[in-house]
Amino acid sequence: MELERLVVGMLETNGYILYDEYSLEAFIIDPGDEVKTFIERIQKKRLKPIGIILTHYHYDHIGAVIELKEKYPMPVYIHKKDAKGLNDPYINHSISSFRKAIAIIPDKLVKDGDHIETSWVNLEIIHTPGHTPGGMCIKVKNENIIFTGDTIFNVDIGRMDLDGGDEQAMKNSIRNKISKWKDEVMIYPGHGDPASMEYVRKKNVEFLYMMKKR
Repeated sequence: MELERLVVGMLETNGYILYDEYSLEAFIIDPGDEVKTFIERIQKKRLKPIGIILTHYHYDHIGAVIELKEKYPMPVYIHKKDAKGLNDPYINHSISSFRKAIAIIPDKLVKDGDHIETSWVNLEIIHTPGHTPGGMCIKVKNENIIFTGDTIFNVDIGRMDLDGGDEQAMKNSIRNKISKWKDEVMIYPGHGDPASMEYVRKKNVEFLYMMKKR
């Protein structure tokens, strides 16, 4: 299994390509913008995209989805609670931020505990609401790798003041799920650099604040 990070768009959103070096099958996680960047990398590696997985519906994570799907027909996965926002340009803020409406009907709706599995990778869905109602993390089974979208970053957490944001839900996600991840787990967030959970526990002030009992 191989992993590449592409930083795209004005908000420097992390998009990821997870692929098998033998079959060249690939999942694309959060293709936020700059579709040409993704296509160039796919073509350079001669990859065969088999799915787009979205951690949540915000515009900076979905900007390249439609064009990628047109070029490489494949299903789009998102948590069932984010399906409405993905198809509503006002909720996903594309109409105000991109100056164009992005409305996408997902092909596959997932929920907490579901698996997206192939012969070379098993991806477990972890529902972590707070940033959006269906915000989710994606764990690579048998690897210490979790894609966290905008739930948690190396030194911050996702904002909760946009449509669907919920501070109590974020606290629950952090306390009941994320805090249980082992130190050696590497998070690959929607913005910023990857980090170990050991680093997060030492440096992420917002994470530590959410963990306080009050």
